[in-house]
Amino acid sequence: MRYRPALLLEHDVSGSMMDRAYFTLKRDIIELRRPPGQHFTEPEVAASMGLSKTPVREALARLHRDGLVQPLPRAGYVVSSVTLGDVANLCDMRTLLQGEAAALTATLGLGAAQSDRLVELCADDNYGQLGGPHLDARLRENYEFESIIANGSGNARLTRSVVEVLDEIERVVRLAVTLAPSMPEARIGERAAIVDAVIAQDPEAARSAMQHRTRSARREIIDALTSSHAVTSTPILLPG
Repeated sequence: MRYRPALLLEHDVSGSMMDRAYFTLKRDIIELRRPPGQHFTEPEVAASMGLSKTPVREALARLHRDGLVQPLPRAGYVVSSVTLGDVANLCDMRTLLQGEAAALTATLGLGAAQSDRLVELCADDNYGQLGGPHLDARLRENYEFESIIANGSGNARLTRSVVEVLDEIERVVRLAVTLAPSMPEARIGERAAIVDAVIAQDPEAARSAMQHRTRSARREIIDALTSSHAVTSTPILLPG
């Protein structure tokens, strides 16, 4: 079984009403159409989707388990906030998981078609700006790259965990790009180093290259989030 991030999946319109409500709400939250901190109610969502309250209630319970919404007593729901502490933890988890996935994939090796596709995904002549009208396409290419390497590990549990982290981090990346749309050109070189190591079947080099890349991404994300007025204007208090 191959695992793929939600961004790469086509929504099955023939699914249940709960599945449709869940997918729509989840993408609205991840793609920031429902930004962090937004309040809403179950009847409002049901009316906007033309659904009854039952499938919407079930979808919201699932989103609560995902950590994307929080219920408010007798006041509906709020889209979960993004905190620097949680983002740092998420990025650190990404580094651990993807580093091991890259090492295992290098050990096992990839087929010619997958290796060729990784090389193709390293080519980007206009990578100086991640934000803008091509953001979705760039994110899909990036997640396809990550997905090939994660699935190549041969460890289904590890692959699923990588994909779950990528799904969580997509919202954070979109928020960071909104705040700081530029992206250092060195990111393409970092991706190429991973591909070279995987193709050479050098697990230690693959792990090191992936960890270097994900740690660079962590710094960029944290730097972007700390540029937010909501962060820079927060009073600094003494501990205790």
